[in-house]
Amino acid sequence: MSGCHEVRPLLPARPEELTPEQALLRADHVLACNRCAAEAAGYSRLGAALAVLAGFEAEPPYGTLERILATLGHRRVAVADPRIAAVAAGSAGALLGAILVAHALRQRRRATANGKGPGHGRPLGLPLVAAVRAR
Repeated sequence: MSGCHEVRPLLPARPEELTPEQALLRADHVLACNRCAAEAAGYSRLGAALAVLAGFEAEPPYGTLERILATLGHRRVAVADPRIAAVAAGSAGALLGAILVAHALRQRRRATANGKGPGHGRPLGLPLVAAVRAR
């Protein structure tokens, strides 16, 4: 039987992220410990919610691009062709998304390299508030 301090870093991990020994250790402990079972269930619910959100697409309200361009136009030189601004905004959004994904992957690799296991601490680099609410 293992203690909570040994199992807690394994709780946020998905089953496929664990070695068979880690998965068995976590499963055995969760059967005997209500607190860790509740925490593992919270992580499972969070993972399911994130999976649902992964396919979610929201259409911005009508006129959003025009309002953004108008705001930028007051601060900077206006763009003559709104298509250029749309491409620039899309490229900036893609760059931001790539930076966020790269940052999350780097945090995960560092945690694994430091022997802290997958998902050590907060799940997938989520803010502390989100991690607390998931528990």
